[in-house]
Amino acid sequence: MRAIKSTHLKYGRIGVPRAGPKSAAGAGRLVAPWVAALLLAGCGSITDYLPGFLTPYRPDVQQGNVITSDMVDQLRPGMTRDQVKFMLGTPLLADRFHPDRWDYLYYLNPRIGAEQRRNLVIYFKDNRLDHFDSDPMPPESMADNLILGQKLGIKPTPPPPKEPATPKEPATPKEPATPTEPATPTEPAPQPRPAPQ
Repeated sequence: MRAIKSTHLKYGRIGVPRAGPKSAAGAGRLVAPWVAALLLAGCGSITDYLPGFLTPYRPDVQQGNVITSDMVDQLRPGMTRDQVKFMLGTPLLADRFHPDRWDYLYYLNPRIGAEQRRNLVIYFKDNRLDHFDSDPMPPESMADNLILGQKLGIKPTPPPPKEPATPKEPATPKEPATPTEPATPTEPAPQPRPAPQ
């Protein structure tokens, strides 16, 4: 009988190579980039060190009701629920456990700048406005800038100033133009006929 060389020592099982120093280095080359990518993805502060064109775009986040100081100034005790809803819009929170309370909440997280939170709480008694609690609300122009996403510190450029009007000189009489073509004679207006007698 002939002796068969054993492949068991080299391959563990036939056809499957054992983990040796060469195969571990190959696996390490594949695993290392994945581990590095996962570690960097978990770090939110890594975007602080990237140039601006590499950071992802993050839009302004606005939630809730936009309420202005003019709207709050128009609230009067004794207003009905429908009048309040017409003036301020549908409340963000109308709780079934507190049916006589409406909450108007506003939240803004801009790309640049600090986040803002404003609350307006309205209390009803017998379906009429009893009283309300309000944070300081922005004026109408500032609220528009917040909605449009414009920076608060930058004012729109005003239109160029109008030049002062120069006083007009008195009109001088123009010389009559000489006609180049002869004037056409006009027919005389018809005379009224005398009434028959």
